[in-house]
Amino acid sequence: MSAYFSSLDIFTMALQIEQKGHSFYEAMVNHAQNKNLKDGFKWLANEEKQHINNFEQLRESIERINTRNIDNWEEVSLYFKALLDTKVFPLTPDGNSLAQELKDEIGAIQISISFEKDTILFLQELSRWVNPEDQKKIEKLIEQEKGHVLKLIEMRKQVL
Repeated sequence: MSAYFSSLDIFTMALQIEQKGHSFYEAMVNHAQNKNLKDGFKWLANEEKQHINNFEQLRESIERINTRNIDNWEEVSLYFKALLDTKVFPLTPDGNSLAQELKDEIGAIQISISFEKDTILFLQELSRWVNPEDQKKIEKLIEQEKGHVLKLIEMRKQVL
């Protein structure tokens, strides 16, 4: 891979993050003791699965981003990479390893909130580079991610 990333590279990294989020939430369904938390993590896992499908639908639009026409694409692509690198989910394909390491459910919720916030930042930046029709799709994803944060805050209140 070169010093900067193509639009396809960025799409692929974002898709992997969503897949890891899905795996993490699935693992938390098995690890959570509280039934309400299990249900909440199951809902989040289903949401992430839908987001994977939504990202797949955006693939073509993201691939069409003509990076040669963006004067500072190297800087932009490195910013995307920085956003993706700050994700808190593990590099392993399954979220189970991190789920097992967590000492309590509050830690899992905090990590999840950080993940969702990072995803919002990533999507906000991505929306600047796609066509207006796909910007609307990304805005819808952003609203869903905000709903995930609110759901996680509600879940945290149940544990405290």
